[in-house]
Amino acid sequence: MATAGMRMRRLALASCRSLKARATDLETLARGFKGRRGRVLLRESVNVAAQGSVAPNGDWRPQGLTPNLEASMATQNWKAARDSVLTAFGILPGGFDAATTGPMVREVQRHLAGWTLQPMAMLMADEASEKLGGKIEIDVMRPVQAYDVSGRARAMATLIQGLAQAKEAGIDPDAALRLVNWGKDDGAF
Repeated sequence: MATAGMRMRRLALASCRSLKARATDLETLARGFKGRRGRVLLRESVNVAAQGSVAPNGDWRPQGLTPNLEASMATQNWKAARDSVLTAFGILPGGFDAATTGPMVREVQRHLAGWTLQPMAMLMADEASEKLGGKIEIDVMRPVQAYDVSGRARAMATLIQGLAQAKEAGIDPDAALRLVNWGKDDGAF
């Protein structure tokens, strides 16, 4: 009958043999990779064995070498910074919302053209007129008017209705047209 001590020695000897076999397998595997550029070198990550037992397998898991960008919130920080810059330059918050539709995009463009770009264009036109000696006009409002047929029709109907109401109220039609940037010398710049 084998005693408990003998059983322990047999187990320790068996685990040492499996450890040596595993080390040999890893050496063979490592030798196969050496000298090959761009390849991966696999080595045992835990070199020690405690009292003849097998090295733990808990070390063999994938390790990422790149930083975890999701945890850094880089995308959220970039979006917040971009939105702040766009707001500082006069773009409505609806302009950088992912769910924005066509009509809102047109309104954002009109708002940007009317409140940010046209005043800058007027300053540039004044300076260019002064330096070049002739009258320079820069109009950024006309291109953002309704470009589709139905939009133009609605705009024309609204304009005609407004002119009729202006006539009833005794307002000069030319002054009313200048208020909506219609025609030459419309007061836009």
